[in-house]
Amino acid sequence: DADGGLVIPQEPLVSVLSKFDGTSFSDAIGRGGVAQKRRYRLRKLPNYLVLHLTRFKKNEFTVEKNPTIVSFPIKNLDLSHYVIQKDGEGKETPPTDQEVRAMGVKDLKKLLAKHGRGDIAQSVVEKSELVEACVDFVTKSLPDMLADKYDLVANITHHIPAEVGREEQRDLLQEGSYHCHVQHRGTGQWYDIQDLHVEETMPQLIGVSESYVLIFERKGLA
Repeated sequence: DADGGLVIPQEPLVSVLSKFDGTSFSDAIGRGGVAQKRRYRLRKLPNYLVLHLTRFKKNEFTVEKNPTIVSFPIKNLDLSHYVIQKDGEGKETPPTDQEVRAMGVKDLKKLLAKHGRGDIAQSVVEKSELVEACVDFVTKSLPDMLADKYDLVANITHHIPAEVGREEQRDLLQEGSYHCHVQHRGTGQWYDIQDLHVEETMPQLIGVSESYVLIFERKGLA
């Protein structure tokens, strides 16, 4: 900057994910090594989303680090705009309470398995218990799952103090430190962990850290 300090650029996560919005073109190499322009959309979203941000690049002499801060929401990361809908299919809606109660055991188990919660059926014995468990799942969890929204569950960062004039004299991978941010399910408190050092942190700081690996969980799974 004007005072001789380092200015770290920032980009929102939506900019990083723009490759999959179905409208942005990306460079690609096709068959025969021919350069092409392609657009991408996601066909299906997983229950757990792991995003790896490329931080390091090795050239002929050293390893360079991209220090850009990728900002992201801790809760309600909406990925619905990146998923392609099949022709003739609209957005899936949860079955009603009455529809669930009218299902047989086979259909109830099929419903749970379809959304990755077959474990619910394994924990009950009687049909009445299965029905109530399905009704609870459909009313409390399934709407969030179908909304294609995610909450952060873990964040791995790489940090190295910025020192003007020493960039070419250091081994970034050796001198840097890795931190992991995790949330306590019971209290909702976030923690910053480095080796045996554990301390509380605020979610506002996590969203603007030097993230390296982001792990999101689809809403409704917990």
